[in-house]
Amino acid sequence: MENKALYLETLRRDCPELPLREVEAIESGQNNDVLLVNGEWIFRFPKYAEGIDRLRYEVRLLKIVRERVSIPVPVPAKWNLQSERIGSVFVGYPRIPGEPLLDGQWKELENGGVPMIRGLARQLAAFLKALHGVPAGALEESGPEYDGYREWADLFERIRAKLYPYMSREAQRWTERHFASFLGNGSNFQVAPVLVHGDFGGSNILYDPRRREISGILDFGSSGPGDPAVDYAGLLASYGEPFLQHMIEADPDIEGLLDRVKFYQGTFALQEALFGLENDDPEAFRDGIESYR
Repeated sequence: MENKALYLETLRRDCPELPLREVEAIESGQNNDVLLVNGEWIFRFPKYAEGIDRLRYEVRLLKIVRERVSIPVPVPAKWNLQSERIGSVFVGYPRIPGEPLLDGQWKELENGGVPMIRGLARQLAAFLKALHGVPAGALEESGPEYDGYREWADLFERIRAKLYPYMSREAQRWTERHFASFLGNGSNFQVAPVLVHGDFGGSNILYDPRRREISGILDFGSSGPGDPAVDYAGLLASYGEPFLQHMIEADPDIEGLLDRVKFYQGTFALQEALFGLENDDPEAFRDGIESYR
């Protein structure tokens, strides 16, 4: 993490009451660098200028979300949101116990049997039902009105203009079919927007092995008005279709979203590659484009 020294200088200045006994740079996301301080505090610093406004929005959003959902979310307690300078803007919150529910840990849970997996599915289904029940305009500044067709048509145009030169012809044809089928079906855009998490995958879902339950949901930086199917697509990408079927057992309404869920899941790698190209992040670009070359 190349800016760690700058982040520590910021914390010493803005949080003088917090001794920096042990500071660990943990894996960065696409938009933020993350520090674990004294094993107790998480601090997130935007990596890009456009991430500053998103962080301000996220802090306001969390005040609303945490009162409505059944799984803990971050509770910001320390911040500097006034600055416009990268390295000076941050938010800090007490660390939520647990570890991200990624591939290795997920395979161990699968070995624990169906009842355990069903329990996690019920937890996540209840969380998303509550989150999606938050009115899309709950914040005074909720951003531009959601327009699903415009959003996905714009993404398709950017993929064609920027990623096609790096993609095989076969991959281009698959992408054409994937988007044409979705964009050509008007029913996909007759969706009442709700508040979505926007990045609901394993890296943002915490699991506490002692209590054998989901212990927290992280990173609402991509949250906003949208199609609830996007969040179930994140779970499909992380844990596969059998887990999604357990989600449907807990909330049968999900079944009606499946066509859109599968479309969104099929765009994730392309979105990662495009993000890497547009934000000068070579690792994200390589990870996303790998299967399309």
